Amino acid sequence: MKELLQKFANTFANQLEKMTLEENEQRSVNHPIVFLFLGDSVKNALKSIININEEKWHNSSGVLYFHAYQTDTITNENVLSIQIPGHGLDRKNIRRGIYEAFYRDERILIGLNKTYRRLLTKIAEYGKVYSSLQRINLCVVTAAHDPANILIQEFTLLLKSILQESCKTIEVDLYGLLKEKPDEDTHSLSTSLGISFLNELDSFQQDDYTFEKNLHLIEEGMSLPVRHISSPLFDLVYLLSDKNEYGIISNDVDQKNYEIISNLNLLKNRKMITDYHERMDSYNHQDFKRAIRGNSNVPFYASAGFAKVNRPNKAIALHAASHFFNGLLTNLKETSRTHSREKILHLFDLSEAAFQKYFYKSLPSPDKLQDMNGIMVAANSYQQVKKMTVREAEEHLFEGAATRFFASNFEEPIQEHLQQLNMKDHIENCLYENIINNEKYGLHCAYLWTKDSTDSEISMMDEIHNMLRETKNERLEAEAKLEQYYQITVDNCDFKKIFLPFTDKKNLTSFLKYFFEAIYGTKYELLKLEVREAVLKEYQKVLKENHQFLQTKMEYIEQAMSMFTQTAAESLYDSDDYLDKNISEFYGEIIRTITEKLKEKHGLYFLSSERFFGNLLSLLENGPKPLIERFLEICNREVLTQEEFHHSFEDELLKRANIRTRYEDQAILTKEDMFKQLYNRLHQNSAIHIEVFNYTQEHRHDEKYFFGDFYSKFMNFALEKENETRLFKVGCAHEKKSSGIEKLSLMGGFHLKDLMYYRNGEKYYNTFIQNGYEFHAKLVQTN
Repeated sequence: MKELLQKFANTFANQLEKMTLEENEQRSVNHPIVFLFLGDSVKNALKSIININEEKWHNSSGVLYFHAYQTDTITNENVLSIQIPGHGLDRKNIRRGIYEAFYRDERILIGLNKTYRRLLTKIAEYGKVYSSLQRINLCVVTAAHDPANILIQEFTLLLKSILQESCKTIEVDLYGLLKEKPDEDTHSLSTSLGISFLNELDSFQQDDYTFEKNLHLIEEGMSLPVRHISSPLFDLVYLLSDKNEYGIISNDVDQKNYEIISNLNLLKNRKMITDYHERMDSYNHQDFKRAIRGNSNVPFYASAGFAKVNRPNKAIALHAASHFFNGLLTNLKETSRTHSREKILHLFDLSEAAFQKYFYKSLPSPDKLQDMNGIMVAANSYQQVKKMTVREAEEHLFEGAATRFFASNFEEPIQEHLQQLNMKDHIENCLYENIINNEKYGLHCAYLWTKDSTDSEISMMDEIHNMLRETKNERLEAEAKLEQYYQITVDNCDFKKIFLPFTDKKNLTSFLKYFFEAIYGTKYELLKLEVREAVLKEYQKVLKENHQFLQTKMEYIEQAMSMFTQTAAESLYDSDDYLDKNISEFYGEIIRTITEKLKEKHGLYFLSSERFFGNLLSLLENGPKPLIERFLEICNREVLTQEEFHHSFEDELLKRANIRTRYEDQAILTKEDMFKQLYNRLHQNSAIHIEVFNYTQEHRHDEKYFFGDFYSKFMNFALEKENETRLFKVGCAHEKKSSGIEKLSLMGGFHLKDLMYYRNGEKYYNTFIQNGYEFHAKLVQTN
């Protein structure tokens, strides 16, 4: 279920970007780009860069990726791969072993040629997503310490040779990933492998570098030479370390390096907009290359830094969903509190009028008691019975016939009826039709009203328990009253007597009327109480069974709520104290506003309508997942599309930062103060991802590029700040995005000897060489 929420948050973040980027050609690349990933160590880089490109580039569907791996790769429609030797080789000569195995096993070269041909075909198939196929940008990515990069010449130049059959120009850049974070077990060896690669790279980047081998296979077992004549292997080499220029290693540095690779390729190869402004000062690849080369003939290198201040859209989506779901529960609970006891009894069909209906169905008519007048055994006079108790008089007058008549016509039919009493269907029909399926009440009302004793809610189980207790008390009172009636002497009974001659018969008739009303009328009332008790016990049993079923469903809702709350909280585990400030409070208020608007538009019980949740019970048949899916669908359609979620980055951040000032005595953050903080964060976090000795670097060239809305107030502020010094070129890649700003810092002009990585690692490299390790296919001269 957590994956559903994460997908929901990702979708919202992506949709928010696309709303402002749908017509933004700046996020499309002009010419085809092919990424060549070399070695197992760049598998995560491959996966991440694909995801970044898919999120940010409109025509990312046409970008192709090739992975030369030793043990594992990924599956993707746009990824082609080939396995190369390396597994199980002696680590003392693993680089050389890979190199020799490649040339020894012709099947590898055959497979490589076939895969490259398939890649060329795919470029043609995807060509319609690009403006032109006259140029291809080949981007090679490898980790310096990965032994597979000993084949970087072969893999790069063969692919370039095949691509040149269809394209006039192939530009090849290398992104070398350096690992400086110490590893307790393999740090020195890993560094030595990296130094080995850099030594080879330095020879590849010489102006007189050449290469010629028969790698290009054709039919009939023939091959063509792959040639590279007197020029550096790579047009430009970026070295990206996990340590920045200040010697700091951050937790997210790997992801930043992957974003640098993606953004550099976009910056170099993006479509230009028609309303270009001179202050945008766009990036020029050849100008940057010339600037960092200077006058030296020693191979030169570049690096970069990357920072972004983005609205935390994923956290916002998750907190908004959590608040909206909590609002759903609150709405359900409030609904259960707004109804009177009488109304709820009526819904369950337990009102006094309902009991009269049950009596009518269960009991013979009380008029049938009149039939007992004809069952006296013999003629009698009032004088004979007036001194007797009522019980004695009954025996004298009826000799048990009255008891038998009542038992046969009243007690026995009722007992038979009660034994067969099954009100399950009726009770459940009241529960489901009157409450659960009624938009005014719903599942939560049914759950709370069938729950055992609660402090604040009306509980039908409590009501039924109270009614059973009252019924028992009424029965005891009626039985005591009946016994009292039986013990009174006839002449003292409360009926009208005539004390005149010849009125004996009238007095007897009056007594008999009193007798049937008092004695058997009371017995009839006792039968009604028995029916009432049986009905209540049926309700008690059926509602208890249904409550257990409803409790399971409510537990599903609670699980969903817990999942929303937990996932929202987790989204802030690595919280940025500034950018993530007040998310819960701010979007809690927004959700309350949106909920009120939805009530006005769709009615008080809108959540129970078919447009929203409809019958919650049906959503919970198979656990909480269908409810979460439906809820997220509603959030996407009804909540996240509201205007409150589509403010500009600066406005949203400012409003959110100041929300607490309504409740607390705090200073309001001004827009200018916020701009300064944003600018400083971008500046500090875009440090170059390589550490060099500044005093050994003869020529350093820097360029800074923002990705954001050129016409926004913050971008104008940032460009003004950067232009105050004019020590380096500053530009803005204009994008009509509203969710944040990115900054890419470029730096170049350094040499291998300038690198702290190289200076610190060279001693390890030399020591391993002296101890018999073979890092190269042939001896490489170090500078």
